[in-house]
Parts: sequence; structure tokens; C-alpha cells
Amino acid sequence: MLYQFAKLLLKPYFSLFYRIKVEGMENIPESGAYIVCANHYSAVDPFMIGVMLPHRIAFMAKAELFKNRILRFLLTNVGAFPIKRGEADIRSIKTSLKILSEGKVLSLFPEGTRNRSDEVRAEPGIAMLSIKAKVPVLPVAVISDYRFLHQSVIKIGKPINLTPYYEQRLHNEDYTRVSVDIMKNIWELKRNEKQ
Repeated sequence: MLYQFAKLLLKPYFSLFYRIKVEGMENIPESGAYIVCANHYSAVDPFMIGVMLPHRIAFMAKAELFKNRILRFLLTNVGAFPIKRGEADIRSIKTSLKILSEGKVLSLFPEGTRNRSDEVRAEPGIAMLSIKAKVPVLPVAVISDYRFLHQSVIKIGKPINLTPYYEQRLHNEDYTRVSVDIMKNIWELKRNEKQ
């Protein structure tokens, strides 16, 4: 209920003030679980993605945000859940896998934190969750200078299926390598947009 209300309220705001253009809507799976994987530069990135993509999305959010009672209430009621950064958070992994097993959409930023450099980096989680849940990854590039009335673009790539890895025994470094490859795909979307 609160998710739909927030989306209804925020979509005109972002459309007007950030002039968001969405490209690649045809690449979004019509049904079933998938993971939205995006670059992360600004705190408004999750809002842009959440209001402009059609499906309800469950977001991972840093655990520190849930320390504030009001913010915790709002985040929980729009389907966000906490993750402890910099460690293997078993609870958030279980929550993520449950969401995906229910056929829902999960979103996370595999860089782990906001990345304001040109360095391509990724935590192993995106690949690990996709492979364990056997769901595709939807690469999304957020391209914006985040200034009012400047155009922002959300560019959606083709779903990435990690099927070849489903039956393999992988280690943390393998998951990291696959996650970095996914981020390279997203950075390629950004580069193609700028040309």
C-alpha cells in the first residue's frame, strides 16, 4: 500500500525535476523473479529506479538507515530490508533468497556503496544470489548529473542469465569475478549512452 502510494507521489516529481527518460523497457522480464543490478552514485538512485520501473522492487539498504525509528518504519513498509556492509550478512542473504523464491523482484547495488570514481568494482553478492536463486540479472545504468531540470536516463540492458554457473561449485573469488563482469556490462551501457 505505502509502496504504491510513494510511487504515485514520487513519479511526477522525478519525471518533472530530473526529466527522466527510460530506455530499454522491452528488456524487463514480464513476470517471474529477477534482480535489478545498477550503478550507484547518488542517494536518489533507488528512488529513480523504484518509481520508473513497472514492478514492485524490494531494495537492500544499509543497516545504519534502520537505526532511526521513523526511517525504519518507512523503509520496512516499502519493502526495503537491512544489509550490514563489509561482512557476510547471512540474514540479508536469506531474506533476498526468500524474496526471489516467491517470484518477486530484488534490487541491489553491487558496488557496495556509492561509487563516484571510474573504477569498475563489485561485491560477490549479486552473482551469488542470481546463481543460488537461479534468476536473471537485469543490468540498469543510471546516467545523471542529478541537477534539477537536467535530463537523466535510466538505461535497461538485456537480462543476464548465469545458467552456465548453476551446477558449478564456486568460491568467493568466482562470484566476485562474475559480479565485476556484470558491472562492466552496466558501465558499457553508460558509455554507449554518452556517445
